[in-house]
Amino acid sequence: MNSSFINNAPNDLKIVSFGDPLYHYARVISNTRFGHMPANIAYCASVDHVSYCIKYCNENTVPFRVRAGGHQHEGMCSANNVIIIDVSEMNKLPKFDAHTETLWIPAGKQLGQVYDELGEKGKTIPGGGCQSVNVGGLTQGGGWGVSVRKYGLTCDSVTDIEIVLASGDVVIANAHPDNEYSDLFWALKGGGGGNFGVVTRFKFNLVSILPVTTNFRLRWEEPEEVKAVVTKWAELHAEIGGIDERLSATCTMIIVKSEVHGRMGGKFYGDKVELLNLLIEYFGVLVVNKVVPETFTETPKGYSDSQKQEKMLSKSMLSAATATTFEAAAFKSYATSQRELIDFINPTGSVQYVDNEGEKCKKLDLTVLPDSPPGSTCDRPHPHKVSSSFPKDKINHEELVKAIYDYLKQSCYYADVNMYMSFHCMGGAVTRNAGNNAFGYAHKPYMLQIQAWWDDVTNAFTNEGRNTVYVKWVKDFRESIAEYTEGSFINFVDKTLVSDIKNDENRLKLLGIYYTEKNLNKLRKIKTKYDADQLFNFEMSILPE
Repeated sequence: MNSSFINNAPNDLKIVSFGDPLYHYARVISNTRFGHMPANIAYCASVDHVSYCIKYCNENTVPFRVRAGGHQHEGMCSANNVIIIDVSEMNKLPKFDAHTETLWIPAGKQLGQVYDELGEKGKTIPGGGCQSVNVGGLTQGGGWGVSVRKYGLTCDSVTDIEIVLASGDVVIANAHPDNEYSDLFWALKGGGGGNFGVVTRFKFNLVSILPVTTNFRLRWEEPEEVKAVVTKWAELHAEIGGIDERLSATCTMIIVKSEVHGRMGGKFYGDKVELLNLLIEYFGVLVVNKVVPETFTETPKGYSDSQKQEKMLSKSMLSAATATTFEAAAFKSYATSQRELIDFINPTGSVQYVDNEGEKCKKLDLTVLPDSPPGSTCDRPHPHKVSSSFPKDKINHEELVKAIYDYLKQSCYYADVNMYMSFHCMGGAVTRNAGNNAFGYAHKPYMLQIQAWWDDVTNAFTNEGRNTVYVKWVKDFRESIAEYTEGSFINFVDKTLVSDIKNDENRLKLLGIYYTEKNLNKLRKIKTKYDADQLFNFEMSILPE
């Protein structure tokens, strides 16, 4: 406990310390594999609070971490015996109306709340896929979501950034030629959080969801259908102009019982009639027989579809039953529709079962297992492990999909875990914005994310035996497709890609995987300019030159 930190703090700065009744609640982060015990958690509600914390830590050589929503997959937003600078109470949107084109959004604002409040005015931002993630970490890492092909990464909609520097000074960075922090502005868009200062708010260009957007959800169970639809999806994204840029979709391959099932879900900036015709154009009979009433959800709530009803579906493309159920598709609020889509994209609930038929499964002693996997991978803390990569240029996408399918098929799954591969679309506006941010893989057609989430949230403690098994499953999965993939995405961080990253040479090698060598060199120059003494320092922080 840092008594001088508490005694000298502003009266309205809430600080939770070890021994306080709320301490064990306040210290929890999203990934409960990491049970860090920080000395203090400072809930900063203003930029002055942040500035005080930075100056104190600088002057007293006290280590700290920066936390917005606590969703850092490797737990690097916390540590033992540090001060946590938490910005989650910086979460109030300024007043705005339906005519507002830009808006300052605080770094501590939860994404689901952003969708709720902006959606009421027919607006949104191209945010990520997990509603409990806060805007700060999402945006600084780049931010992938189901609007990327039309609007780019989340950071691409940012026009200005307010940040507290290592000196404690508060500055505004933007891309204007006369702004002395324009280099910092570039770095903060995709360079990862906590490297250069504490971002307190972002000014966003708002996106209209009017007159209508449509979410969709489709499932496949037959092995050949699963491989065919994911392969076609990958090939279409690798083809220039292969997919309408108004459509952003993701695929998932996941085990259900002893089978590998496929899912596809996404968002289309248009109505359900046009979306269905596009999906049939792209995937043909693989889509036609999968349309059910819940396939499509149009938003925002209350939008009149009288003009759309004049459009006619080609009945030669749809069965009579499909046409009937299709017309019954519901309207919902943007936020509700978004949550349903995210729950579909991130498989949750009791969809997987113990498979003890193979010798490999019988040899694993994981002690007593919970009754079900996590009910949600977004809203509540769980032990988990993720890793990410991009397809190498000019690979055979069919071979990559088959390799992924085969690994999933031979894997052993248990009732307490969700394990799957997600295919995240890219291209479109992501590619067009290349160079305007620190994201080094804008030319890639899609991204791969390996995910493992385990334990029911009611379990107070994670089981180390299961941690070891499931973390190894992710590592082995990544290695099994290494001939087809490269790079990684800082928002889906995996610090184990290089061993012994306490060694500077190894850390630079790891950072090069995430940023590319070219961008890393530029980021190191910017780090040297704004934080040469490495006040902002954690396991994967950018090293100065």
